[in-house]
Amino acid sequence: MILEDDLAAILSRQREIEEAKPTGLERKLDFNDILLESHALDITGVRRCGKSTVLRQRMRGEDAPWFYVNFESPHLTQFEMRDTIRLDSLIAKSGARRLFLDEVDQFEGWEKYVRQKLDEGFRVCISGSNASLLEGELGTKLTGRHVSRELFPFSYPEYLAFTGEGPGAASAAAYRHAGGFPRFLQTGEEIVLQELFDDIVYRDVIVHNRIRETSAVRELAAYLVENPGCRFTASRMLKPLNVASASTISQWCEWMQNAYLFFFVPVFADSAKARMLNPKKVYCVDTGMEYAVSSRRIPNDGARFENLVFLSLRRRFRDISYFAANGECDFVVKERHAVAGAIQACTRLTDDCKDREIEGLLAAMDACSLPSGTIVTEDQRDSLDFGGRRIEVVPYWDWCRR
Repeated sequence: MILEDDLAAILSRQREIEEAKPTGLERKLDFNDILLESHALDITGVRRCGKSTVLRQRMRGEDAPWFYVNFESPHLTQFEMRDTIRLDSLIAKSGARRLFLDEVDQFEGWEKYVRQKLDEGFRVCISGSNASLLEGELGTKLTGRHVSRELFPFSYPEYLAFTGEGPGAASAAAYRHAGGFPRFLQTGEEIVLQELFDDIVYRDVIVHNRIRETSAVRELAAYLVENPGCRFTASRMLKPLNVASASTISQWCEWMQNAYLFFFVPVFADSAKARMLNPKKVYCVDTGMEYAVSSRRIPNDGARFENLVFLSLRRRFRDISYFAANGECDFVVKERHAVAGAIQACTRLTDDCKDREIEGLLAAMDACSLPSGTIVTEDQRDSLDFGGRRIEVVPYWDWCRR
């Protein structure tokens, strides 16, 4: 239990810190503000990608008084549901009707509290570092009462706005190497990304899910970050990790994806069983983190470029798969259960790889009844026609800004 005077002192200090911070680069989230009169806005994403900055921008975007709580504070580690009585008292004294609850999933029972404040007529904005905020936990308690948005490290257009660089192959290459975590772009120190990686693995995966096999999870994370774009099966890792069950490793992978550290892309198939049983391709949340953490200091530019293209797609689509029948295509994306596009990632179309890349894309286009497809390259541009089927070859730096 936290005494009200102690809680007031903690939150007063948090507010002072927030008011002293700059609002940073504007991060645009697509939603209708009118909905927030009756719905909670919940923002999820990987740790340190800018969620608190978005809350800060919204706090200062209106003149109406606001009340802020950061539940990740070490002073609030013992905060529990019974302490919300004292929190309510402080909110009432402040006169604020807008609540900003940062890393709200750090205290058990937060879903009920958010629902209570919505019912009392408050406008509520919350953030969290776990995808379960969007799904099971939040959906159960706030069905029809929340607007959910995901936030990622800076996109390429945001990177350009942050650094002041212009669009083109050179800045795209720099972005691929640096990634989009704001703090690293400010400092250029790889230790920032290395410590962040360790922090996510430990706090958002191991501690959050009460995993006992700490060393095995760390080894799995180290393997995944060094193999972007590779096909992955849990059974293949049983012996290296000295784990008895593939289902245990699959569960760890799911928790890593919930923490937005890695994404696992299934094969394109109509059968749910086929999607589940076939290998998945793995991608890291940030190419800069991937380079900083990996022990492979000679980078695989093709794999990192594929990872970069995936991240651009993941910002727009949640349903992404890879095609592997009569050829291979890196990405097939769906929107509202309908195939919306087929995309191949290739740093440069050369005589050695051109036929393979084109044939794989055409196979995916035929299987999905698509009249056109896209090959994303570093800096090549072309338009190819194959009997009425069109393939656009486009530079990444142009494609991802469309």
